[in-house]
Amino acid sequence: MEEREELLKKIKVLEDQLEYYRARDAQMEQMIQEYNQFIKKQFELYDDFVKDIGTSRIIDPLTRVYSTEHINRLIAYYHQKAFEENRSYAIIMVRLLDCNDQFEKHLSSVGKILKSTVRVPMDSVGRFSEDSFVVLLTDVKKDIATKVVERVDRSIKSSVEAYVKIAFRSYPDDGENLEQFIKDMSQEVS
Repeated sequence: MEEREELLKKIKVLEDQLEYYRARDAQMEQMIQEYNQFIKKQFELYDDFVKDIGTSRIIDPLTRVYSTEHINRLIAYYHQKAFEENRSYAIIMVRLLDCNDQFEKHLSSVGKILKSTVRVPMDSVGRFSEDSFVVLLTDVKKDIATKVVERVDRSIKSSVEAYVKIAFRSYPDDGENLEQFIKDMSQEVS
């Protein structure tokens, strides 16, 4: 009788273990499905990115700098990365004013000048609005950003017969709120 009870206890232990492993198997299966969905989404995003390279969704056709949508994504991505990795960066906003009938020509020229005065591919230049550009300067402190702003200003004034307004903000020296940076710079160049 004692042997029988001992066997029943062992059977109960084995049944409990079997139930535990079945539950773990179901959890693992669910995790694999979630992981597969995540990977599938990553591949779809990558495919969309590759499909968009060289199109107007990434490159502005007039100025040949990043489009508004793309530069905004880059800035948001880099802002998050800078926050997580304790890095610094700066954003410069340049607005073209008083262009008369040569607006597109001057706009294109300013885009070229901006690309030539920053460290491409480390830094990014994009069209912010109809008459404005933004420049993302990565891994720079405020003193270096100030020098870049001065260089951009000199280059534009010596090459383009148009008036520009320039503003910049440095992270984290001027704050940590990206939306506030953009809002303040937009008001400064208006």
